[in-house]
Amino acid sequence: MDPLVRVENLTIRLPPGGDRAHAIEDVSFTVNEGEIVCVVGESGSGKSVTASAVLRLLPRGLAIASGRISFAGEDLLAASAARMRDLRGREISMIFQEPLSALNPVMRVGNQVAELMEAHGAYPGEARRARTLALFDYVGLPEPVQLIEAYPFQISGGQRQRVMIAMALALEPKLILADEPTTALDVTTQKQILELLRKIRKERGTALLFVTHDFGVVAEMADRLLVMEKGRLVEDGPAAQVLAAPRHPYTRSLIAAVPRLRPAALPAPGDQVVLSVEGLQKTFGGGASLLRRRRKVVAVKDVRFSVRRGETLGIVGESGSGKSTLARCLVRLVEPEQGRIVFDGHDVRAISRDEFRPLRRRLQMVFQDPFASLNPRKRVRTILTDGPRAHGTPAPDAQARAAELLSLVGLDASALDRFPHEFSGGQRQRIGIARALMMDPEVIVADEPVSALDVSVQAQVLELLDGLQRRLRLAMVFITHDLRVAARLCHTLAVMHRGEIVETGPAGDIFAAPQHPYTRQLLAALPGRHLDERP
Repeated sequence: MDPLVRVENLTIRLPPGGDRAHAIEDVSFTVNEGEIVCVVGESGSGKSVTASAVLRLLPRGLAIASGRISFAGEDLLAASAARMRDLRGREISMIFQEPLSALNPVMRVGNQVAELMEAHGAYPGEARRARTLALFDYVGLPEPVQLIEAYPFQISGGQRQRVMIAMALALEPKLILADEPTTALDVTTQKQILELLRKIRKERGTALLFVTHDFGVVAEMADRLLVMEKGRLVEDGPAAQVLAAPRHPYTRSLIAAVPRLRPAALPAPGDQVVLSVEGLQKTFGGGASLLRRRRKVVAVKDVRFSVRRGETLGIVGESGSGKSTLARCLVRLVEPEQGRIVFDGHDVRAISRDEFRPLRRRLQMVFQDPFASLNPRKRVRTILTDGPRAHGTPAPDAQARAAELLSLVGLDASALDRFPHEFSGGQRQRIGIARALMMDPEVIVADEPVSALDVSVQAQVLELLDGLQRRLRLAMVFITHDLRVAARLCHTLAVMHRGEIVETGPAGDIFAAPQHPYTRQLLAALPGRHLDERP
């Protein structure tokens, strides 16, 4: 039987002036009917470009230099623009990485699914609404009749991703291209989405080309695995075989970089408590708007914990559990209405902002998205030195400290004169860490600092944070939804569920014998558990 998709010797040219001439070079592979093929590799390896090329949706500036792409025997590179419009959505669909960006923010989600059907002349009139409701029910969206009237911002990330999947399924395509569809999701939502995709393959025979950097997802989903490095396909084989006995050194390095669900050997923290939280509560909503009464949501409820010098406290839980709100409360980016945050003998919540100012430099934050948190109009030199200079550090001293810290986080001093957009995601996160360290903090609050990074860059950043903590004896509150990352870095875990800490204790104890049903649920949802048994 001929493959559904055949890519032969595909080369895609990059704009001139970069480090590489080609985004992908001489790439060949196939996807059979009903097969799940996962594509893995670091950022910049060409994974997403390869998937986009199948639909001829390449970013501006990229051009196909040579090769052939066929779908069900048809040469897609020779197809007209009108033919490609007919194929997109009807025969080949795509699920994008970030549904909030892919969905129209000013259009109801039900109308967006119906629009696809209208564009292809399918399900006329009221049949489109019925089909949309049936799709929403099939992908597990709650109360479809009400939800089709919602806008994207009114539903959760997992629900938005289900809307994208419903849209991809609307015309029952033979192939779905999924570009990192579970990257930003917590483990329980991720498990639901993966189960849904497997159900689609089983019941409809749909083939999937699944782009991911998560080897747990690969172990859970893939029939076959493609490994890409710097635009080249370096390994292609059955997933179980590649994961068990990778042939290429690059594949071996990627698999070795995946953290295991086994607590690492960490130095013992000290006895001195540097940060303690007692009875913290933060509520959003309540009151009345012009149109209706706003629902009150208790985001953080009666939270209590302490962190000692040299200790990393990991706070884990699903999206919406209150993790990031708690992190922002600790550094007063969000003001809680109850409780105490004691740092250096001061109740941070009770003092004025002027009184908090000298303490702020010793209580720093590393944000989840360094591209959003670094000023795009400022050079790295200014980004790093603005804080110390605002606190009275002379400019020459701040400049010298910036160069020293860039070296400490593994960047060259030449980075000082570049802008954030000139760096990779991992390099930007290193700059974010250097900015926090510029203030000589005693406590760092890190909010999902590695969630968007591929496994090799993630391993580098985790190693950097571990090394910095060992050297500087920092206390760290580390927010994450990735339990393997928590095992790599954390002494203690606090599990959050609906705003409350439901379980806390040494990381090893919680992973070995979780006590709370929710903790057990999180661990059971983790994909690719057999990866943790690697020697």
